[in-house]
Amino acid sequence: MLAALLLSAAVANCPVEQARYALRTEPAVVARFLPVESGPDWPQGLALQLDFHGRREWFLPWNGGTDGRQNISSILDPTRPGWKPPSPDGGPRPLGDFEYVGLDETYLLLEAAPKRGGKAPAHFLLPHLDDVLRHPSGDKPRDSIPRQFFDLVGCG
Repeated sequence: MLAALLLSAAVANCPVEQARYALRTEPAVVARFLPVESGPDWPQGLALQLDFHGRREWFLPWNGGTDGRQNISSILDPTRPGWKPPSPDGGPRPLGDFEYVGLDETYLLLEAAPKRGGKAPAHFLLPHLDDVLRHPSGDKPRDSIPRQFFDLVGCG
């Protein structure tokens, strides 16, 4: 019991760049936010790395406009030499753009997308990811993952 409380306290104050997530109903599907030099058009300074079924996809989080929603944009691998963030008005987006929903420990909605140096969301949901994976554009293979929460499972 004490170990669970200590882990819970450590995770509650986790910087987003150190957070590790697992999909609640399929824990082999994992995610983490990594710092990237994304420039002024993508001020969050992070990329979401999503690993599932032997595959890796990358996304840039961003805050919506007047609708108050947060989103992610599919991008090419930012760890490749010479990577540059796409133009917000276009550029390669292998899986497109779709909604990101971040939540705190009590499941209250967070009002902004994760930002480098900020506190890690305790949970997040990508409500349209499964649709995007089942109906990809271009040469992406079809896939599917459950529509479920990603939970913060570790820090460091």
